[in-house]
Amino acid sequence: MFDMTGKAALVTGGASGIGWACAQALAAAGAKVAVVDRDSDNGNKAADALADAGATATFVDAELSDPDQAQGAVEAVESAFGRLDAAVNAAGILGPTGPLHELDRDAYRAAMANNLDSVVWCLQHEIPAMLRTIDAGGDGGAIVNISSSAGLVGFPTCPTYTASKHAILGLTRTAAIDYATQGIRVNAIAPGGVDTPLIRATTCATPEGQAMIEGMHPMQRLAQPGEMAGLALYLCSPAASFVTGAVFPADGGLTAR
Repeated sequence: MFDMTGKAALVTGGASGIGWACAQALAAAGAKVAVVDRDSDNGNKAADALADAGATATFVDAELSDPDQAQGAVEAVESAFGRLDAAVNAAGILGPTGPLHELDRDAYRAAMANNLDSVVWCLQHEIPAMLRTIDAGGDGGAIVNISSSAGLVGFPTCPTYTASKHAILGLTRTAAIDYATQGIRVNAIAPGGVDTPLIRATTCATPEGQAMIEGMHPMQRLAQPGEMAGLALYLCSPAASFVTGAVFPADGGLTAR
């Protein structure tokens, strides 16, 4: 039920962190995988590592906050693989932190462009690509948007990140309804703290910061990226054929309080 043989998938933010783990999981399940990222060095290394492990993989260099580059990225995946069956939209940044009344406008706009606009632009082109695949005989498309536990509850000092991650959930649910009868499923994952380069460079950059983030989770630890990738693979696979418009917290119990 988790077999993705013959399927083509793209993963944004696939050069590191959750995106890289998702790319590995999809490739291990048999999918052809396109790693889409603006980090060309790590993106090429990721695609090469997948190929060395026996997968069909390619790297697409794109700044997804630019709608034209998002379109070009999806078109490049279709050109490389001839189809698109699954997508994981994992690219994102933390953005500005601090009190809302001190929020820098340019930093706000940049964060929203990276976290929310990029998902909008990707969906805008992933969906037609999947519809073309379905018209050519494909058995349906699946999209997974990576939100955050900060998309479900408030997160102190992170107003922009929290707003963008809440918006991703509304976008996910609406797209799920709009395309439910056309064979495309759209779901979201809301991770808690995950041990990625992003969190290591931001909220967990110090031992005190890491202890604070870990303490927010009843499981008292950070997740590993692979713990998100297993859920993403499920949602992309035939095992989740009746699942759409859902939001899956994977947060060590953070939002259970």
